[in-house]
Amino acid sequence: MRSRPETAITARITAGQSRFRGNGRRAVRSSVLLAGLPVVLALSACGGPTGEGTGEAAEEAALLHESQLLSFEGAEIMPEGSEAGVYSELVTVQYSEQVRASTEIDKPDCLDAANRWADAEAVQGAPASLTSYEWDRGSLTHLLVRLDEEGAASAVSSRPPADCATYTATYEDGTSSGYEVRDLSGLPALGDESRGFAVDVDTDGESNHMYSVMYRNGDLVGTTSIMGPGALEDYEEMLVEFTRASVERQQDKLG
Repeated sequence: MRSRPETAITARITAGQSRFRGNGRRAVRSSVLLAGLPVVLALSACGGPTGEGTGEAAEEAALLHESQLLSFEGAEIMPEGSEAGVYSELVTVQYSEQVRASTEIDKPDCLDAANRWADAEAVQGAPASLTSYEWDRGSLTHLLVRLDEEGAASAVSSRPPADCATYTATYEDGTSSGYEVRDLSGLPALGDESRGFAVDVDTDGESNHMYSVMYRNGDLVGTTSIMGPGALEDYEEMLVEFTRASVERQQDKLG
């Protein structure tokens, strides 16, 4: 796969309105709990602008945002569903905290089962960029966070607790979803090191899946995630090749 030629991307990003209807709210809540950091559904639902921010972290976040792909093999960036800034100040992250605070987990340690690394103080204050893409086969997002190399290696090596392979979340309105976290061992190595994982969610008999690759590129941590109803084979090529193209663009833009 090859990405199409791209133009510059601006760093002033706002979170837009959801394009999902019907059971969109349920999908938003589920996506927030899929991996701690929500995918496009949660980001699109929260609405409202993020602050531009000032200082070194904001400038670094702007550079990270400029290194993001604008399009790749039919996936087009959604500026209204993307943002950049200090990680803990992203609208997406703050929205996910609100949803999780009102949700009960039968295994409390599993609240951030696939995203425990993000709770580290160094990550919370780090420059970050999160981009969302319009794709007709699923919801695609890419997160990029700059740490030091030790912190980045530690993030990628993190794993969920052993008893978090399955857990149940009960939402504020009394409905619930079952979650299953599993490794994706068959994916190729990406960046300097990487790992793949999947989170399956079942809500009232409706199944959805999130497939993710988390990788390190020097002192950068990146996560490519695709959420949709299909099996891994429906998304694997896009997941892998989008990540490869992202690493290549980072090398071109950031050195």
